[in-house]
Amino acid sequence: MAKPDNLQPWTIATVVSMTILALTTVALRLLSRYDRKQSLWWDDWMILWSMAWNLIVVGFIFGMLEFGMGIHADAVPVTDIVMMAKFLLVAEILYAWNLVWTKLSLLMMYYRIFRFPYFKRFAFGIGSFVIAWGICITFLFIFICVPVQKLWYPQLPGHCINQVGTWVANATSTIVTDLATLILPIPQVWKLQLRNSQKMALTFAFGLGFFVVFASAYRFTILFSYSALDPSYTLAPTVGWTSIEMSAGITSACLPTIGPGLQFIANKLGMKGSMFGLFTRTGSTQQSRNGTTNMSIGAADIGTKSGSAQAQEHVKRSSQGPFYRLPENGQPPADSNLRPEHGYKYTVTSLPGTNGESDSLSGDEIPLHSISVRKDFKQDVS
Repeated sequence: MAKPDNLQPWTIATVVSMTILALTTVALRLLSRYDRKQSLWWDDWMILWSMAWNLIVVGFIFGMLEFGMGIHADAVPVTDIVMMAKFLLVAEILYAWNLVWTKLSLLMMYYRIFRFPYFKRFAFGIGSFVIAWGICITFLFIFICVPVQKLWYPQLPGHCINQVGTWVANATSTIVTDLATLILPIPQVWKLQLRNSQKMALTFAFGLGFFVVFASAYRFTILFSYSALDPSYTLAPTVGWTSIEMSAGITSACLPTIGPGLQFIANKLGMKGSMFGLFTRTGSTQQSRNGTTNMSIGAADIGTKSGSAQAQEHVKRSSQGPFYRLPENGQPPADSNLRPEHGYKYTVTSLPGTNGESDSLSGDEIPLHSISVRKDFKQDVS
């Protein structure tokens, strides 16, 4: 099948549809926070920042389309190809940092959910590497040619490194950091005191982000189709899949958090009940057959040590609000600046077998069901 002579319609359709998808998931994430009456946290602000960079890159993509990207070079004026190359340089840098912000948003969400000290060290380590990678790739893109102008004026004296080679190096490091970030929470999920079906559901929730790995890997193969003999035409597939990769990353980072937003819309449309039995209002309780109370939680900060018994806490609970928060030993946690206050105060008395540890529920919309707690709650009206 012959290739089309004009890739602009495909590029426009791809960029617009993927950007709308990313914007929709971010809006659902914000709606979930609104429905739960929760303040935005650092990972929410970071994904909004990443979405803003995404939109700026989209602006540069449409600028390149205006100068002839997607059309064969013999039909594009040389001055337009020069402008396209200048736009590409800026877009490459913005694209790299968009991926950095998305990865940091995921790591911040993991940091809030998983309370293991060694898990935090892993998250900090990966986050530091991602930031260092962003700085290095920025300099690599800027100084791919020395002088920089040689990138769009090849006849100038100087030297350049292989442009496709730099793209391949960037794509390889992107895939590696994506895998490290996405695999990070999986071992902790399988150490929880949950049924295997619940562990599988949680693994699926965290594993939704692997779609971005597929997008990055496929974009990696597309890079080799670029040709300096026809730059305006062969650049279009790479740029299109760059947009897919950016939007897929944002979408994957938001998917575990959008359950309440979808439930809110379903309720407004008259569709009653919990979606797929996974997303229930935080703090709702139900009686189990053995007489304990099972709390269906949007998501929890998992801070019990590996191999410990099920988290059992004696809770003094406020009568207002659907949001449970269990501060450690009656005091704010050491990293409380990462956790916004919601006006609810609780005290915790640890039962034997918990090693004096208590967890705080963060409100992420990842379904952790059937965590057994004592039934004898005491009301505190203060």
